[in-house]
Formats: sequence, C-alpha cells, structure tokens
Amino acid sequence: MQNNVEKEAVAARHAVVLCTDRNMFIPALFVADAVRAHAKAVTPFDIVIVTDDAAATEADRQWMAAKGIRHEIIDFEPLRDITINPGRLTTATLVKLLLPEIFSQRYERILYLDTDLTIHADVTPLFGLDLGGHAIAAQRRGVVFTTAKEQAIGETHFAELGMSRPYCYCNTGVICIDVAAWNSAGLTARTLDYVRRNPKLCLLPDEDSLNAVLDGQFAALSPVWNMLPRRRPYLPLHDLIEPAIVHYAGSDKPWKRFGKEKPLFPDPQAYRLYQAFLATSPWPRWLGAQWTMSDLKNAISSAIRTTRRRLKGKYSGPSNAEMKDFIERFARYCAEAEFADVAQGLVLREGSRLRPNRDGPRQGS
Repeated sequence: MQNNVEKEAVAARHAVVLCTDRNMFIPALFVADAVRAHAKAVTPFDIVIVTDDAAATEADRQWMAAKGIRHEIIDFEPLRDITINPGRLTTATLVKLLLPEIFSQRYERILYLDTDLTIHADVTPLFGLDLGGHAIAAQRRGVVFTTAKEQAIGETHFAELGMSRPYCYCNTGVICIDVAAWNSAGLTARTLDYVRRNPKLCLLPDEDSLNAVLDGQFAALSPVWNMLPRRRPYLPLHDLIEPAIVHYAGSDKPWKRFGKEKPLFPDPQAYRLYQAFLATSPWPRWLGAQWTMSDLKNAISSAIRTTRRRLKGKYSGPSNAEMKDFIERFARYCAEAEFADVAQGLVLREGSRLRPNRDGPRQGS
C-alpha cells in the first residue's frame, strides 16, 4: 500500500493516531488538540492524523503543523471493495486495521482513537501499560447488558462471529496497540480477510472482524478510557466512572446540538468544548453547520412521541426495574472485574468507583 510514511527512525516511539476522511476531519482535529492539551508525558510521542489525499486543505495543514500534529496521507482505494454499512460508516473506519503495518518502522506503541470522543485527562499513561503479551488493550463491550433481550441479541451476534464462551468482545474506539505483537500475529491480513468473507456479519466491520479474529485475547481496560456520555437513563453510571475519554458512539455526536436519536436537552459539556475549540480556529462556522431547524423539529417530535408511549405504557426502552438492576450489575463489574489499567495503577478503584490516577504512573516516569 502506497503511503508517505518515512522509514527512518525518529525520536518518538509512541503515537496517538486518528484516521479520517473529510467527513470527520474537524472532529479528528478537535480530539488531537485535546490530547495535546491534556498530555503530561515525559517521553516524546507523536500525534498523527491519517487521511486520504482529499481530506485536508492547505489551511488545515498549516494549522496542524503549528500545533505539532503530524499528517500522513495514505491511499484508501485498496479498502474500497469491502462492504461498509451505508449512511453511517465510511472506508476510513477500516484504516485503523492498517496502522501497525504502516508504522511498523516508526512506532512501538500506537494509541488509536476514534474521532467521536472527548478527552478529559492525560491518555499517554496507556503507552506504558503492560499488555501481558497481547497485541492490544481495549475496553470490553457486552459484559453488562442493559436487558435480557439485549444480552440475547448480543450473544447471538458474538456466536455468529465464531467467538467462544465466555464472550469477551472489545470496543475498538480506543485501542492501545503493541505494533510488534500485532504484526507478528498477522492481524491486519487476518481481519481484512475476515470482513471480506463475512460482510453481512460485520455490522461494524473493523470491530467485528477484529473480535472474530482475537476471540477475547486482549488486555482489558476499564471504562475510564471509553465511557458512555452523560445521557438518560445512564446518568447514574457517571457516579461510578470519572472518565478520561468519553465515546459518543452511534448517532448522538458531541458536535451536534440537535440530531437523530439525540436527547432534546443533552448534557451541553461536549458541545461547549467544541465551541471553545472552534472559536479561535480557521473553522469558526463549522459547528453551526452541523444541524438545521429540521433537526430541532425532529428532536422535539421524538421527545413528544417518547412521552406519549410512556403514558400509554408502550415505551420500548428498559423499565425502571431493569435500569436499577443494570446499574447494580455495572457497579459490581467495576468493583470486581480484572482490568490491566487498575492492576498497574493507571486507574484507581475505590469500591465500585473508578477514576484516572492523575498523580500516579506516567509514561516515561
């Protein structure tokens, strides 16, 4: 695969990497800037945004250079034969699977980050995490399901992917990658081969293919590094987790004031972070263009429909009893599960509560 990544050795052996096309380019810059702002690392590390050749303008490139953010251009074309869920994902979602091969001569560790994140603490301690011989560390998904119905759907999907019980499925929005271990296991070729052979099974092509190939063989991170946003009915979870990273998976994106499946009155914190970032940037009007009056009308209509369904007893979401049970199970998971970051002091556990160890082990210390 053609790329413009130089082969010579450089000082930084670790990197935070984001992959995007033009669609998510501004969010990628937002995340990269937040990583830089929170970083306390002693050992040098790079922040890299990987795109195709159409993603960045000259003004974009100048801004990245001024911020110390590296820009790498690769050819997405060899991935375009892979079937992608239309309307939500693009070929860019698969690029993360190429990173360890692309950067094999430059980096020992890569912290891959999705673009729909907000950063609230230093992420560089993850570079020093002992992965126990695994190729990646990531947060487990589908351990604590909200309802029995969701569990049945999830476990059916895991079984269809060919995974083994007890299912150990990871979310690929935040991945700490040991480059040598990944390449030794041939994970790039194996994951791309799987998704090409099983496009209908891979609803999330990068995530499903990687989990099918790994089958639970990864170091588990706590939810501190990949936390749900503050939204109902999951607000009580934030009493348990102080997040370093919040992941806005699905349709509820942090740069949208109103939108499909977004609460009418969401927590404004993430939107305000975008406002602050863009106010002095070359793209001050970008945020206002991300939603329309139609989005507002749809949000209002959705809120009214939900209220009516609740009043008629036809609400399809989890009941109050199911949510109470879910929160109790999630609290036990936080208190009892084995997490590599907790065991190594990157995250502190206080009963059922987990929080970043802001004064503890740091990369390079």
